[in-house]
Amino acid sequence: MGEASELRSDESADGSSNLPRAIMKLISQGAEAKLYQDKKLLIKDRTKKSYRIKEIDDKLRGRRTRREAKILSKLRNFGLAVPKLYGCDDAQKITMDFIPGDRLSEVLDKKDWKKICKEIGEKIGLMHNNHIIHGDLTTSNMILHKDVYFIDFGLSYESFKVEDMAVDLHILKQALESKHWKIWEKGFDTVVKGYLGKAEQGKEVMERLVTVEKRGRYKQKAKKSI
Repeated sequence: MGEASELRSDESADGSSNLPRAIMKLISQGAEAKLYQDKKLLIKDRTKKSYRIKEIDDKLRGRRTRREAKILSKLRNFGLAVPKLYGCDDAQKITMDFIPGDRLSEVLDKKDWKKICKEIGEKIGLMHNNHIIHGDLTTSNMILHKDVYFIDFGLSYESFKVEDMAVDLHILKQALESKHWKIWEKGFDTVVKGYLGKAEQGKEVMERLVTVEKRGRYKQKAKKSI
């Protein structure tokens, strides 16, 4: 990431005005959004896509922003450790708590990973009990601040499907194997124990996870044979 830039919080990158006057610091920029810190607040500003027709782009970004805000609010009400939502506006911005701490992707291996992995599994179980699929469950989207906080619900959605819950866990398993290769197997086993202790459909989800993984291996095999 390059040097942090600044933006007045009363204007977006295109100059539109809709937030209280202050100076915000750009702390992260991805394909989907820019993240600005304003003291104890985090402002997520969804990036405009110039390759889309403006009306379609505005509609898509607005819908995804409202969905993310709704899910954050729901999870907070369920007692899950996620940023507190303060507002969601028509300019595709979400204002929420800035969570201090370390990204789990950078510190998991150095901490009490067994305790942390169990906590992760329990919290995913609670999330799934309330039919929320994160969509991008990686340790880069978790912050250790006393407890484990889940962040970045930009790909999240609501679902009652066991398949979607299994895919959520599959993504996390792949992330652990890729980023935390020294501890990933025992780490994921510990996640599963925590998950089964809380998830109402835990047994069915784990059975479906086996099917999801077999399907993934088959696809990889097919690619290699081409």
